[in-house]
Formats: sequence, structure tokens, C-alpha cells
Amino acid sequence: MRFASALVLAVVLASCDQPAGDGSPQEDGADDGPVADVAAALVAETQEGPVTATLTLTPQEPRLGDALVLTLDVVAKTGVTLEMPAFGEALGRFAIVDFTPREEGVADGVRMSQRYTLQAPMSGRQRIPRLRVEYLDERDPGVEAETRELLTDELAFVVASVLPQGQPLDVLRPARASLEELRGPWLNHNWPWLILGLLVVAGGGLAVVWWLRRAEERARLTAFDRAIARLEGLERRGMPTADAADGWYVELSDIVRRYIEERFALRAPELTTEEFLAEAGRSAELTAGHRELLSAFLATCDRVKFARYSPDEDESRGALDEARRFLNETALTREAVTAQQRTRGRLTVGEAGAG
Repeated sequence: MRFASALVLAVVLASCDQPAGDGSPQEDGADDGPVADVAAALVAETQEGPVTATLTLTPQEPRLGDALVLTLDVVAKTGVTLEMPAFGEALGRFAIVDFTPREEGVADGVRMSQRYTLQAPMSGRQRIPRLRVEYLDERDPGVEAETRELLTDELAFVVASVLPQGQPLDVLRPARASLEELRGPWLNHNWPWLILGLLVVAGGGLAVVWWLRRAEERARLTAFDRAIARLEGLERRGMPTADAADGWYVELSDIVRRYIEERFALRAPELTTEEFLAEAGRSAELTAGHRELLSAFLATCDRVKFARYSPDEDESRGALDEARRFLNETALTREAVTAQQRTRGRLTVGEAGAG
């Protein structure tokens, strides 16, 4: 008996000393986490001059209902000003569940990123369209900087169906049991949990709607800040000479057009001036005076861009002041957003009562 006990004890000690797996713990799986993450993602990297943009999508092979995490990471050299895409730009086909912007300094420049959590609308082939990043390279003081854009590559992927593989779609399933049969012992014992689950789902839906409205509000409120920052940067560069007037007025009109698109939720970057004014005029928030000011301002810009008119310094400064006046008079405050939301809520309730 003593010999048998000693033999068992020796076997147990030997098994405890044996390392797990085929290799040492330090060698096996030391880098499994990061490598698995990269392997499970779709990555597209685009570089143009001093700017490098990396677009990452995980998971690589999603199923319908999975959360898609899309990250746009842009690195620029010191002296380069970045302007990231507007919130949700080109992502209209996907439902945006979460959005996190980030900015940090790196060794030789700046890194800006946007992280989206998306939901695919359906299964099958999907794609993330090209995203636009604008930048201004001011590293060389002797060269006049111009706003340029970098377009990322598309990301194509397939969203798998949640149906079992091989199941035909045209085969009718058998009829469900009657309500009396479903209302058996399970429902009698678990109805409180069922009600609690429904309340949790409803609360989650309301939270998502509230977050999306807040995200839209933040995007519209920051449209003025972005436009004013670009306007001040243009003013610091000084009034244009006759040779540089065309590019200067192109950037000035782009500042105002981009502000209107973000401020009034108008997505019309390719429209002519007449078509753009017609679209902007449909907004109830623009008064007749604002529309006249906008029309005169864009006409001045078009005169320089298309009629080869050479304005003097006073005319250019006057156009800059008109742009600043339009921004200040149409700036959206948080109180105005709250009032708009209350008005929309009253209209919705009134329509429901009328129906």
C-alpha cells in the first residue's frame, strides 16, 4: 500500500511540472491578441503627401445583426491642418449606433480618428464608400497653401445571413401553436421576466434615439465653429493678389457652402450656385434677408471664379466680412436646437391626434 501511494504521488507531481501546450507559456500565444485582431479586420491604407489615412473594419466576416466597427485613423505631419469627414458622411446606408472622435499628438505631427459602430441594413454584399479627408499643408511659408483632399479606398465585404446554411427560402414553415398552447406553464411562470425584457428593449431603443438626436445636435452646433476657424485661417493669410484671387475665392465660397450643408443638413456639394441657392431657400430657418445676403455673396465669388474679374483688397475684405456676417447671423445655439426639438415633438403629437 505504501508503494502504491508513493507511485500515485510521483505521477501527480510529474503532471504538475509538465508545461501546458507544446511550447513554453512565453512563446505560445504571447502575441495572439493583436495578431488575431488584425487578421479579423479589413484594412485599407491611403497616403498622399504628408497625410496617411487608414480605414479599418471589424469583423471581417460579419453576420446580419453583428456590430460593425469602422475606424478612420489619419496621421499628418507637423504644420498640416486636417479636416475630418462630417459626422455620418457617405454612411447613410448604415445605421450609426455609436460615434467617437479622437485627436492626439504624435512624434512628428498629429493623429485624428473617428470610430463608428454601425449596423448593416441587410445581408449580402456591402461596401464602405470612399471617405474624404481635407488637409492644408502650411509647412513651407514660401509656398501658398491650398486645401487638398485625400479619398480613402472602398472596403467591400459580405454580410452573412442568419438563416441556417442550405435552408431554402421558399419552403413554408409549419403553423405555430395556438395562443392557448403557447400560454402554457412556461408563460404562467415567466411572464414577469417577459415584461421586464420588453421594458429593457424599449428603454434601449429610446436611449439609441436620444443619442442619435444628441449626435446630430452636436454636429450642427460645431458647424459654426469649424467655419469660423477656417475663415480666420484664410484671413490670417492676407487678402489675395490678382494672380491668387481665383483660389482664394474658391476656398471662401467653399467655407460658406460647407457650413450651410452641415448647419441646415443639406447634402448638395455638386450643385451649381443657382441650384444650391434654391435648395438652401427651402429651409424655414433662412430669412429673406439671409437669402439675399447669401445670393449676393455667392454671385461675387462666381464673378471672380468664372468671369476672370480681379478684385482689389477692399473688395476681397468686403467679401470676407459678408461671409462672417452670414455665419454670425445664422449660427445655431443650443437653445434654438432645444426649441426646434420641442416644436417637432408638438407637431408629431398633433399629427397623431389628427390621424
